[in-house]
Amino acid sequence: MKNTIMYYYNLDDIHITKLHDKIFVKHKKDIYLFQPIYNEQETTEIYYIIKNHPKFYPIILNKDNSIFTRYQNQIYVLLKKNMAPVDFEQELFRKKYLMDGKYLLDRTDWYFLWTKKIDYFEYQLNHIAGKYPLIDESIDYFIGMAETAINYINYNVKKQQLQRKRKVICHRRINKNEFFNPLNLVIDFKERDISEYLKYIFYTEEYKKIDLFKIIKLAQCDEIGYYLLYGRLFFPSYYFDIYERIINSKGNEEELKPIISRINEYEHYINSIYQIINQFQEIKKIEWIEK
Repeated sequence: MKNTIMYYYNLDDIHITKLHDKIFVKHKKDIYLFQPIYNEQETTEIYYIIKNHPKFYPIILNKDNSIFTRYQNQIYVLLKKNMAPVDFEQELFRKKYLMDGKYLLDRTDWYFLWTKKIDYFEYQLNHIAGKYPLIDESIDYFIGMAETAINYINYNVKKQQLQRKRKVICHRRINKNEFFNPLNLVIDFKERDISEYLKYIFYTEEYKKIDLFKIIKLAQCDEIGYYLLYGRLFFPSYYFDIYERIINSKGNEEELKPIISRINEYEHYINSIYQIINQFQEIKKIEWIEK
C-alpha cells in the first residue's frame, strides 16, 4: 500500500497508520486519509460538490488525473485532512448549503430507506439467531423504535409537503472527527443533521452541559420540520451502525452495552426535547414514551 500511495500521488517518505477501517498517511506536516469507496458515481458527485466548500477535506487527484486509485481490487480516494475545529453551532444552524436539483446522494425519502433497512434486518435475523446474545435480547426494542419513527413521520408528514422542502448538504452521521470528511456527506433536509446532532450529544454525554432550548431555537424549523426532527430521534441509528459492524465482523457486541444501558435515559431525553419543541410549535406526541 505504501508504494502504491507514493507512486500515484508523488509522495515520498510517508508514514502509514491503520485505525479500524481508516488508513492515515503522514507526509511531512500533512495528514491524509486513504479511504475505500463503494460507489464511484456518488463519490464523483461529492468531488464536484465540495469544490465550492473549502472546509471539507479535498479529494486529491492522482498521477492519472483521477480521484480514484485501485489497490488490491478495492477503489480508494486520498483526502487531505484539515485541522479546522468544528463549531457545531456555526456549521449546523448558521450555514445552510442549499442544494437544488437531483442528486445520487439524495437521502430525503426516509420512509423508503428506513423500511428497506428494517426489512433487511428482519430477514437477516432469521439467519443469525443465537449467534449474538446481546443482539437477540435487544434488537426487538430498537426495531420497534425504528417502526415508531417510520409510522410517526409517515402519518404526520405528507409527501407533497416534503417535495416543497429545501434540501441541504448534510452528514450521514454527526461526529466531530468526521464532520469535514466529504465521504460523510449526503443531500437531505436540515432536520437530519439537527436530529443526528442531538443523538450525538446524548451518546457523548455532552447534552448535560448544552442548552437544548437554544438548539431547538436555533433550528428554526417550521411545523413539518419539527415533526421530522422529533420523529428522527426515535430512529436508533447508533444502535444499527454498531449492529452492522458486528454482523460484518468489524465490531464487538460489547459496543452495544452503552446504548442498551441508557434506554430509559434516552427516552427521558426525547421527552425533554419534545417539551421544548412544543414551546415553539405544537406537534403530536408519540404517546407510549414516558406516559
